[in-house]
Amino acid sequence: TGSFWKNDEGDKILREAAFEYGASFISLEMVQSGEFQAIGQFEHSGVAAHPSDKGMQAIAEIIFREVLRSGALERAKVAPVPDGVKSSDYYTVKVDGIDAPCYECRVSAMPFNRVWPGSQRPLDQTELAAFTLFEMSLPVTVEVTATKEFKNVVIRPLSRGIKPRISRNKIEFTIDRPGQFSLELDGRHNNLHIFADPAAQYMDKYKADYYFGPGVHHVGRIKLKSNQTMYVDSGAVVYAAVKAEDAENVKIIGRGVIDCGELERHDPLIWETDGLMNFIRCRNVTVDGIILKDSNWWSITAANCEWVDIHNVKTIGMWRYNTDGFDFVNSRNVHVSDCFLRNFDDVIVLKGLRVHNIAHDGSIIQLHYEHINMENYLIERCVVWCDWGGALEFGAETVADEYQNITFRDIDIIQNVGGGLRIQSGDRAVIHDVLYENIRVEYSADIRACVYQSSDDMVYAPEDVPSVPALICGWMYCNMWTDDGILGNIRDVKYKDIYVYADEGISVPAISFTSADENHKFDNIVIDGVYFNGKRLQTKEEANIITNAYTGKIEFI
Repeated sequence: TGSFWKNDEGDKILREAAFEYGASFISLEMVQSGEFQAIGQFEHSGVAAHPSDKGMQAIAEIIFREVLRSGALERAKVAPVPDGVKSSDYYTVKVDGIDAPCYECRVSAMPFNRVWPGSQRPLDQTELAAFTLFEMSLPVTVEVTATKEFKNVVIRPLSRGIKPRISRNKIEFTIDRPGQFSLELDGRHNNLHIFADPAAQYMDKYKADYYFGPGVHHVGRIKLKSNQTMYVDSGAVVYAAVKAEDAENVKIIGRGVIDCGELERHDPLIWETDGLMNFIRCRNVTVDGIILKDSNWWSITAANCEWVDIHNVKTIGMWRYNTDGFDFVNSRNVHVSDCFLRNFDDVIVLKGLRVHNIAHDGSIIQLHYEHINMENYLIERCVVWCDWGGALEFGAETVADEYQNITFRDIDIIQNVGGGLRIQSGDRAVIHDVLYENIRVEYSADIRACVYQSSDDMVYAPEDVPSVPALICGWMYCNMWTDDGILGNIRDVKYKDIYVYADEGISVPAISFTSADENHKFDNIVIDGVYFNGKRLQTKEEANIITNAYTGKIEFI
């Protein structure tokens, strides 16, 4: 852009430089007058010479008009469901009048689980749902036609404030910016997941070491090496599991689907092999834009890794036992942003582990991860649907010396069945300097209690009342996951601006901290702003805060 203040010579230099480098030059001559300055609003004349609100709006409109003319912003882009992949029988979708893909997926129908290590889950505990995906750079109109009759429509996250327009069996609404959503008709069952991606801006895809174009690809297991890229294009479904170990500069990118449904989990489990993606002792890992579907174990595992960036990744169709979302194991320098995760077990999990595999000859192979601390995490702008366990979870295994400098912010938990913000200290780690900020947690009247299945013939039959799991919770123990016999400690944790969206009839969910003894406890915990359906709670009693005799300082603001 040119200058806001008249500067013909400067604008000439900028215009020539833009031409030389193939960029657009945008003149601001139309706003170079006092009408667009903040004159009279500030005593200091230099400050007052800057753009007023009117001036800033005018500048934005000038730039946006040029962006539109440039063609950089396009209408929605869609790619069809490839032949051989099942489309949903429940919905059809149009985006700006264009037929959009609508995939079928299998999800958990009930919070009914086995005690670890579980087994293959029976299909009668699951149900079918759907997901659609498209790219957008301008606001889009989405039209969904349902094959069943319905009375009520909810589009989550509620914080996005999307209002549907309903006509018979059609639902129409506007999405103003990219994001991930759940459209629900008369409750949570058989919902439609909507993945509205920003327009893709990737490298030349054909230069990728593994390129998968539109269509179906039966691959099996892929092992990436250092400096390799896997690209899954729009309209591609790749049946595979991906692994990298002792590698650096590894990328998995694109807008397609990686489906693990053709691979069964080993019995007993093989660490570093089972699951959809495994990164072991890797550095500089990028996963961007991909949809991960139907894992046989944890969706993404990063163990002893550093500099991990996971952006705009969606996990869906996770119905089998222990299909966690992202499990970070003794790793550091991690950034997770703009992701959607629906998982049947803990969703975003920070673990410290010491585990083993059993070799073919029956010998024990020890996997010592615990020498790396958990530090430097930023997890932001995600949408989380937890079908079992904890939504944002520390532990249960915390086999490390320290967890520190960890931030969760601007996150929507649209289903919480076992605790929203959980710190489960199962081992020796000192967990400190943790921030949860601007977290929004939704509670629905149709959610029922979690139940452990004790036998094959046991059925899911909870009490027919809404389940209200804890909003925030933490507890401590040791010797379940290791035999160290060392308890941990948790201190300097801040919860700022935590919002609860609750259906009518649901009470304020609990905030609980259970310490182990006077030397191993939660201490210096700050809770600054808990809101229940828009109202800021004023006291610990109102906020339903529960502690035991050993818990240290809890400051409620």
